[in-house]
Amino acid sequence: MKLWKKIFLGAFLLFELVFNFASLYLIQYHFSMNLNKEIERSLTEQRVIQSGLQTNGTYINEKLGFPQSVVRDFLRITFQEYTSYFDQKGVFIELLDENRQMVYSSFNKSFVGTRGELEVHPSGLRNYVIRDIGEKSYLFVTSGLALEEDHFLLTYVRDITDIYTDRSAQFNLFFKLNAVTMLILGLGLYLLLWYLTRSIRSLTRSAQIIAEGDYSQRVHIYSKDEVGILARNFNRMATAVEDNIDKLKRTAEDKQHFTECLTHELKTPLTSIIGYADLLRSTKYNEELHFKGLNYIYTEGKRLERLSFKLMDLILLRKEELIGTREDARELCTEIAASFLPRLESEGLALVQQVESSYLTVDRDLFKVLCTNLLDNAIKASTEGGRIMLQGHADGDGGYVLEIVDEGNGILEEDLEKIFEPFYMVDKARSRSHQGAGLGLAICAEIVRLHGAGIDIHSRLNQGTTVKLTWAGVYN
Repeated sequence: MKLWKKIFLGAFLLFELVFNFASLYLIQYHFSMNLNKEIERSLTEQRVIQSGLQTNGTYINEKLGFPQSVVRDFLRITFQEYTSYFDQKGVFIELLDENRQMVYSSFNKSFVGTRGELEVHPSGLRNYVIRDIGEKSYLFVTSGLALEEDHFLLTYVRDITDIYTDRSAQFNLFFKLNAVTMLILGLGLYLLLWYLTRSIRSLTRSAQIIAEGDYSQRVHIYSKDEVGILARNFNRMATAVEDNIDKLKRTAEDKQHFTECLTHELKTPLTSIIGYADLLRSTKYNEELHFKGLNYIYTEGKRLERLSFKLMDLILLRKEELIGTREDARELCTEIAASFLPRLESEGLALVQQVESSYLTVDRDLFKVLCTNLLDNAIKASTEGGRIMLQGHADGDGGYVLEIVDEGNGILEEDLEKIFEPFYMVDKARSRSHQGAGLGLAICAEIVRLHGAGIDIHSRLNQGTTVKLTWAGVYN
């Protein structure tokens, strides 16, 4: 059973239990109060009648000296007067002698059964009993009445049917009211709980969809209460899960791509090496052929060596923690530029250096590797007579910017997003001719990450490329 249905049944049954108990208790309490009032009233009126008869009978017998027969006649006349007074009020009077023979009675209802209220001593306390006769209920109150030598039993009878009728009417009203209340409460509570738990239902559906693999699913937030907070936290969790899944997918794809590229990079030189080795093994000695074959084997072997070194650098950089020192950017760039002068002269290129002095917290060797790879790429992209700019200056936010600008072939916009991937080459033919493996920029990206710096590349085809390195929070 769903939670909101459990809440509905629990709340509905609890309300019904409390409402029924309270209503029945009030009805019974009201009935008991009315019944006690009628009993007290009947006991009082019976006592008044008894006292009046006791006083008048004694006066007639003792003061006036009338015989007992006159006293009995007096009692009958008195009872007739009482009857004419009480008859309209549903009150009746009975008088029995000591042998329980009826002397006078205004109560004309007959019933079967013993009369327990008569079991009293004539001079003792009063007894009362409630008795149902036909469809009515009567209260019988009996006490002794002593007149000299004669002893009687005086019974006061009151019709209390209205009290029971009123209780039955209240019960009928309660059952009708309870039926209407149950209907309204049940419908209202059902709709209210269904409305309030819509976020939970949405949360359940979203969880099922996410469990099936659709991590883009989100919960619609209907409220700002605890359920709404739960829905928002669930959406945050789903976003985090989706991001992590995407990262894992990208990592898996990168690993697959890395493996495929590595396999390809190893296969090409190995195929050449095996082919030339087999050729040298299966042909007669020829100095020119053997020199050419051995030279090719040596060249491809060195290429594999460089590839292995770069792969090792890339792996180590991802595991390394930077321990930097304060270095002057101008001095470092001057040393790096000096190491490229022979190559620049041979390529017919000019390097223009405009680097402001500023102290950076860097790893000296890694910084040189970073700039060397970037300058190497700029040289490879440039043509004879071209110019390469090495510029460094402070920015307006207290940081430092180092730029390497060339006037070479440029990079297509769709290739810019992939240039930091290992083994990715924009121009594979040119990279092969320069013995490149597509790992230089991947290594640069890792070095920049270790320094907490930023790298940004802007390029236009046949107009050149600008690589911008940014260090934040540099103080000269």
